[in-house]
Amino acid sequence: MKILAFDTSFGSGSVAAADDGGVEERPLGAAGEHARLLTAAALDVAGRRGWGSGSEPLACLGPDDVVAVVRGPGSFTGLRVGVTAAKALAWTSGSQLVGVSGFMVIARRMARLENWTDAPVAIAYDAGRGEVFAAWAEPAATDALGWRLAPPGLITFDDWLASLPPGSRVGGPAVDVHRERIAAHGGIVCASHDACQSSAGDAAAIARLKAVAGEFDDPHTLVPDYLRPSYAEEKNQWPVVQEAPRRKA
Repeated sequence: MKILAFDTSFGSGSVAAADDGGVEERPLGAAGEHARLLTAAALDVAGRRGWGSGSEPLACLGPDDVVAVVRGPGSFTGLRVGVTAAKALAWTSGSQLVGVSGFMVIARRMARLENWTDAPVAIAYDAGRGEVFAAWAEPAATDALGWRLAPPGLITFDDWLASLPPGSRVGGPAVDVHRERIAAHGGIVCASHDACQSSAGDAAAIARLKAVAGEFDDPHTLVPDYLRPSYAEEKNQWPVVQEAPRRKA
């Protein structure tokens, strides 16, 4: 199974090509350059994996392969670029499409880079206006992805911070934005900068697990998960962040 993964949700973004032999990943550069660099980056990582031949390494993608994309949370423009490109490539190549939650990518990175696998973790994205888009992820050995994600919600940063029980482990892009304030709060353990960032390589690994479990998305209906609702949707309250899952004895 060949997997081409796009992550244009935040920051520099990245593209990864993964197969049974390994993975190649390439950053996309500064935010705002995703649309211009995405195709070249995809051709580069696919070529470095030895897919296809000549100048068309993506031509070898087919029904047994996967095009994956981090569907959000993230910026409006960045997510539209990545999700649209993934849907178009899956449609034209006949490959399966897999949308991956950025929350799950961060949970996997915290588990892999911090070895946080034995307790729930709090993940937050900075949503501006003094708010974060946050959720709890709980280790779940019976789940195909290894984690169970609670419904995310939009909440003020202050309320989110106050809701964290002592000893909570936290990560996500909002942690880098508010690291000093979180540290000053006391009793909270922050993930490292690398563990707080999304990655196409980790998205590809999650997409593989979802593909094996038969969890695919329809190119006609997959839509991005934005950081916050549209102005019309803001008239209705978004879900609130759930309390921390209780640790198992």
